[in-house]
Amino acid sequence: MMREVSLFRLRPYVHSDFENLFKLVQQCFPPEIAYSRAELSSYVERKGSFTLIAEDSEGTTPAEKIAGFITVEITREGYGHIITIDTRPKHRRKGLGTLLIQGAEKKIKALEGFMVALEVAVDNTAAITFYKRHKFNVLKTLPRYYNGKVDGLLMTKRL
Repeated sequence: MMREVSLFRLRPYVHSDFENLFKLVQQCFPPEIAYSRAELSSYVERKGSFTLIAEDSEGTTPAEKIAGFITVEITREGYGHIITIDTRPKHRRKGLGTLLIQGAEKKIKALEGFMVALEVAVDNTAAITFYKRHKFNVLKTLPRYYNGKVDGLLMTKRL
C-alpha cells in the first residue's frame, strides 16, 4: 500500500537536527561517499544555504520524525545547487523525494534563483531516473567525480 505524502510536512532545519541528519546520511550513502560530520556541518550551516526537513507525523522519536532532508546552496550566479537529498529507506517510493525537490525549487524561486543543479553518480540509476522524471537534464559527465573512481553527471533544470 502506498503511503500518503500528507503524512509528511516540510520545515526548516534547526541545529538540534544535525546528529539525526548525519546518521541518515550514513544510511543513505556508502562510507566512501557519505559526508563526514565536518563536511555535512559546513553545508547545512553555511551562509547562503538552506536545509528542508521532511517530518513524518507518525515518527515517535526525533530521529524517526525525520523522514528525509534536502540541502541546497544558493550560488553567487543565482542558482540552487542541491548538495544532498536523503530519505529514510522505509519512506522511499512514496512521494517524499518529490516533496523535498518541490519544496527546494519553491524556495530557490523565492530567492530569485533561475535554475537548480546537482551531481549524481553514473551508476545510481534510481536517482538518475528520479531526476529525469522531475525534468532535470544531463549537462555533462564529470570524469572520476566520486573518489577519483566513479564518474558523475551534472544535471540541471531551469525553473
